[in-house]
Amino acid sequence: GRPNTGLLALHALALRAACQPLGAALPVLQRLKFALDKDWRGSRRHGHPLTNYYQYGLGALAMCVQGRPLKEEVTHRLLEAQRRGRMGTGGGSAVDTEAVVGLAFACLLRAGPPHGSLAPELRAAVRAVHAKLLRARNPDGFLGNVFSTPLAMQFFIATNACSSEPALSEAGSSLLSSLDNFTNPMALSQLLPVLYGRSYLDVASISCEGEDDTLRPIHPSVPPVGPGSITVRLLVECPKKLCRHHVPYNHSVSVPTGSSLLAVLEAASKQQSHAFTFKTQDSLHGPFLTVVMKVEAKLRDRRYWQILSAPDTSLQMGIADYRPRDGETIILRLSKW
Repeated sequence: GRPNTGLLALHALALRAACQPLGAALPVLQRLKFALDKDWRGSRRHGHPLTNYYQYGLGALAMCVQGRPLKEEVTHRLLEAQRRGRMGTGGGSAVDTEAVVGLAFACLLRAGPPHGSLAPELRAAVRAVHAKLLRARNPDGFLGNVFSTPLAMQFFIATNACSSEPALSEAGSSLLSSLDNFTNPMALSQLLPVLYGRSYLDVASISCEGEDDTLRPIHPSVPPVGPGSITVRLLVECPKKLCRHHVPYNHSVSVPTGSSLLAVLEAASKQQSHAFTFKTQDSLHGPFLTVVMKVEAKLRDRRYWQILSAPDTSLQMGIADYRPRDGETIILRLSKW
C-alpha cells in the first residue's frame, strides 16, 4: 500500500505538542523514518514521492521538530525538488508544499549539525521559498488562497519575516476576516499557531515543565441539520473522448437542510432513476473525489475532478466541509492542472 507519511508526521508533531516523552514517540518516529524511505521509492518510477512533496516535507519537518536525525539524502531530495520548482507535482497545492518544505529547511538550519555542511544550500532555499510565497500573493491579500495562507504565514513567522514585509500584515488581516471558512480540523490546526504568532517549529521548544494531563478527548460537533430539505442540481462535465456524453449527469438531488456536498453525492448515488456513481480517497484534509461516473482522475495525466458552484466559482472547501445552498448548482468538471 501507499506510505502514510503525512499521517505519521502529524502524529509525531501532535505527540511533541502534547508533551509526550520521547519514548512514547519513538515507535511513531521509527515508522515515519521507514515511510520516508518507502515514499521515495515511488520517485524512481513517478518522478516524485509516492504520496507528494507536501507529505514528504511534512515528514522531514516532524523528524526535525522531534530532534531526530534526518538522512542527509532526504534533505538533498527536498533541496533539489525546491530548486527545480517541483513542489506542485504529485498532487496538492504548490503554496502549501513550498511552505511546509520551507519550514523543514528553517528547522534544519536552526538545528545545526549534522547538516552543517548544507547550511549555505538551506539558507538559499529558505530565501527562494520566501520569494516564491510572496509572489503567490493575490489581490485579496491571501498567499495562494485562504487555506494555504496559514502555512505560508507559519513559514514567515518561523523565519522572522513578518515585521519586514508589509504584505504579510495584509495577509494576516485577510485571514482574520475569513475565520468562518475554517471548519476542517486540518485547516484549523494550521491556522491556530498563526493566530498566536507561532509556527510548527515552536513545538520543538515547548516547555513541558508543570504540564498536567489536561488533555481530554473531544467529539467533533456535527453542524445541526435544519428542518426541511434543500434541492441541489448536480452537473457532471467530462470530455467526450473519456465519456460517451459531454454532460453524463444533470439532475436535481434533495437532501436535508445543512447537508454537506458529500451527502449530496451519496444521495445522488442512491437515486434509482438516475445512475450517479463516485469514489473518494482519504487525504489529510478529508475525502476527495477520485472517480465520477466511472471516470478516474489520473495523476499521471494531470487531471482531476474540479468542483464548482455554477457558473464558475471553484470551491476551496472539501466535499465533506462544503454545505450547498438551496437551489445551488454544483458542477463536477474533469479538468487539467
